[in-house]
This record gives sequence, C-alpha cells and structure tokens, in this order.
Amino acid sequence: MATQCLTELESDVLIEVEEFSFLLHKFPLINASPVLAKIISKFSVDEDRDCAFALDEIPGGAHSFELIAKFCYGEKIELTSSNVVPLLCAAYNLDMNENYLKGNLISQTETFLSNEILSNWKESIVALISCEPVLRYAQELGIVSRCLDSLASKVTYGKSSNPQYEISWNGIVCTKDTKKLSGTGSEWWHDDICSLSLYLFKRFMEVLNAKGHDPLDISNAVIYYASNHHCRVDPNSTGDWSVDERILLEEIVELLPKQQGATSTKVLLSMLSASIMLNANEMCIETLEKRVGAQLDEATVEDLLVLNSGGGDKSVRNVDCVKRLITQFIEENSHVNEITCDSTNEGLIEAGSLQFGKIGTVAKLVDEYLAKIAKDANLKLQQFLSLASAIPMSARPYSDDLYHAISAYLEYHPQLSDLEKEQICQLIDVQRLSRDLCRDVAQNENLPIRVIVKALFCEMLDLKKSLADHGDGNDTGTEVENTEEDGTDSTEGKILSESKGAFSRLRFWKRGGWIRLTSSKPESPKETEETENAGGAKVMCRSWMNMKTLSVERLKALLAPTKQ
Repeated sequence: MATQCLTELESDVLIEVEEFSFLLHKFPLINASPVLAKIISKFSVDEDRDCAFALDEIPGGAHSFELIAKFCYGEKIELTSSNVVPLLCAAYNLDMNENYLKGNLISQTETFLSNEILSNWKESIVALISCEPVLRYAQELGIVSRCLDSLASKVTYGKSSNPQYEISWNGIVCTKDTKKLSGTGSEWWHDDICSLSLYLFKRFMEVLNAKGHDPLDISNAVIYYASNHHCRVDPNSTGDWSVDERILLEEIVELLPKQQGATSTKVLLSMLSASIMLNANEMCIETLEKRVGAQLDEATVEDLLVLNSGGGDKSVRNVDCVKRLITQFIEENSHVNEITCDSTNEGLIEAGSLQFGKIGTVAKLVDEYLAKIAKDANLKLQQFLSLASAIPMSARPYSDDLYHAISAYLEYHPQLSDLEKEQICQLIDVQRLSRDLCRDVAQNENLPIRVIVKALFCEMLDLKKSLADHGDGNDTGTEVENTEEDGTDSTEGKILSESKGAFSRLRFWKRGGWIRLTSSKPESPKETEETENAGGAKVMCRSWMNMKTLSVERLKALLAPTKQ
C-alpha cells in the first residue's frame, strides 16, 4: 500500500515502513531530521535511480511515521494520549530536536506529554499502556518512569474516595483490619490499573512501595488485579491448569507486601492452596508458608481446611503443609514466652479467663483442626501425632479440644492396635480435662483402661479436695469421708459411686463388664488383682485396699502404663 502526500511536485524519495510505502520529497524530511538527511544522502548517490530505503525499526511503525511525515510537511497533527508516546519515541529515534529545527517534533510532543497527559489520571493510564509496543525506547527515554511516578503520586497524595466494590480473591473478601494497618480508602484506582500488563503493573506496585504507600492498599490492589486476570482456582476441579495461571500466581505472590498483616491469613492460605494445586515453584510455596506461619494465630479452622480441599490423597498430603505452618509460627514467635498452666489437682483455669497469647490461640486452632480431619480414613497415625506434638503441651491451658480430636480419630480408625491406642493417648493430659469431660472419658470404650482409670482417679482427687475445702475431711485432710447414697445407677456407660457404711466403691462400665475400684478399712494396705465375670465378660481390674491411706505417688505409679 502506497501513501503519497498531496503536492504538485513529483515525489523523489520512497520510504518503506512495515508494509507501507511512503512517496515523499527529500527537502521537508532533510529539513526536520538529521537522521533522515543522512540516510537520504546515502541513497541518493545515483542520480539515475530514485532514492528508496526502508526504516525497519521506527518506534510506532507506519502510524508514527505517517504523523512524522505530516509534521515535516507542516501539516497540523493531532496528539492524543494513545499516540504521543510512540510519536515521541520515533522523534527521538530520528533526532528531531530543537537544535536542528526550532519548534521541532521532540519539543512539541514533550510539552504535550508533560502538560496535557501526565497531569491527568486517565490520560496517564492510556499513555502508559501505549508504552507497551515501544517499551524498549520508552524505558530508555524515561517515559515509563515518568508515567508511573505521575500515577503513583496521584494515588498516594491525590484525592481518595470510598470503594464501590469489595476486594476479593477466589471469592474471599479482603476486609480491612483497622487495628493493624489503616487503609487509605483509595481503591478508586484499582479498576484502571487492571488494564496494565503484568510487567507494568509490577513496576507500578514497586513505585508505590518505594513511595511508602499503605501496604494494605497495595495488597488489595494486587489481589484485585489477580482476580480480574482470572487468577482463580477451583479446588474441586480436576482439570489441567494453564502455565499462564501458574506464572501469574507466582508473580502475584512476589508482589504482595512483606509487612505482616497487610494481607489477610485467609487470602494467603487460599493462595497457598492454589499454589500447591498449580504446582508452583518452590520459592512461591515457601514464601506463602512463611507469611501464613507468621500470622497463623489469625487463622480459623475453616481457613486451614482450604488446604484439604480437592479430595483424594491431597488432604493427607497437605497435613504436612499445616505442620510446616506451625513450625514456621513457632520460629517466628520464638520470643513469645511459652504458656504454662497448673496441671496439678488444684483445678483448671477457665479458658475464657486465661490470657495465653498467640501460641495458646494456635494450640487451640491445631486441636480443632485435628478434630475436623480425624475422620479422614487416609490420615496416618504418625501424621496425627506429629501435628499434635508440633505445639508444646505447655501451650494448652486445657486438653479438652485435643481429647475430642483423639476420640474422633480412635472412632474412625478402629483398626488401631492396643499399642497404637496407648501411643496416641499419651497426648492426653487427664489433669487438664474439664470435670464434665472426665466423665466422658470413663464412658469412652475406645480408650485404653489406663486412661479411664486416670480420669477416675482425678475425679476422686477433685472430690477429696472439695470435701476438704468444705471442712468435711479428717484432721490431716488425707482421707475422704464416706457418704451415704440410696441405691445405685446401673445405666451402661455411667460412672457409679457408692458408699455403704465403712465401704466405698467406684465402678464404671468398660468392654462388656463393670470394673470396680474399691476402698475398705483394713489397717495395712494390701494390693490385689482379681478377675471378675461381669455381664458374661472377664475383665482384669485392680482394687486397692484402704485407698484412703495409700499415697498419691503410689497410685500414680500403679496407674502408669506397663512396658511392653
């Protein structure tokens, strides 16, 4: 396709740009550009041949050169936010400066860019987008940086407005936590920057960060950009993920502000789940794990369960990921004093009144998470033990949640051997169970007898202390007074406490028979073992004579697990 300027003179130079041919005249071109003058001189040595050459690397291509040609002929050209950057790059490429010709193209386009474009938000966005086709030239000339600085200044210091939409990623609303980082309420610009390429968006976030912009606002902008570029992952999908989705997610993770709390734990966990499913690079996954681990105390059980979506073996595999999060949390919060609470028979501190800090919060989170995943038939015993042991026992003010998790695991894993049951029940600190739960322990047929007896023993100690506190004990306070009860309750699964004259008895239902712990009044303690046939089942049990005068240390020794 040929383009010829409308003049009365016949053209004497042919210039090819891309697929276009321009039939022009030498003098107007030579008068405006020293570069064109040099090229025309080079190809005009043979007067018998027309001057013809190609401009292969003119910024902006044929469209920019057409505007340059019109400028050289003195025609008025229309400058816009979409053509000024390529035209300015082309003018610099042809060295159309003020020294060569007063009022040359460089000065005119520079003035228009500075005065008309960079002073306006919308026009600056369009100009920045127009840098993409001529990115190398625009960066060398500093045009990209000027556009970014102008936009960043407007975002940071310009007029803000309240957002008219929710910032969300993968359906997760990213609400602001004013207690942590105060947002500026300037999300009005998020829609516009979604039109930028990933490269320019990254550059813009870097400039905002360098200017000290609010990290929470930057985080919301990054998440909004990711959502609008379809960086979403359906955890229930079994299809193949595209490489573009994986690359975008990896880049987005790198852009998130490093400040703790700038990005919600819920969003970070969702991104971590997506990274695992997309098979993102190791650095991406490690970065997310570190960020989640640092603020794990802000997570909920539902947040952690995101890592268990997808079905199959993925849920089990991601239990190891949760273990790494806990380890990371402990490392990040190593300066926090470990929580200790009274584990003697002085009683338990109520959870609601205990201020046990971050590590206590995470301990409760882990126990509740274990209770949720205990039903997974693929969850191995060692994984359960490893996860439960990741939090120091001293961080648990009570063991109720952990007991519920262990009880659920035993119920849904009936194939466990007695030795394995003993192993998992080592995690239960009976003395940190609430009184109501101690009664539940005695009814739990899945637990080893040793654990049940320990729970009963703790109840007896509590009863002894209560009676002593009310002045019902003897002078030394070491014996439990007998009480009279009329009749007994023989309901299955209930603990029975009987006292008749000088004889008191505590019994409970276990594996088809009643097991009795008895105390009577011989002068010297005597330990016996007996087998009784209760309900048609033979049950081995221990009874201690004169339990009232038997030392607590001796009872604990008797209740200790026997070595295999």
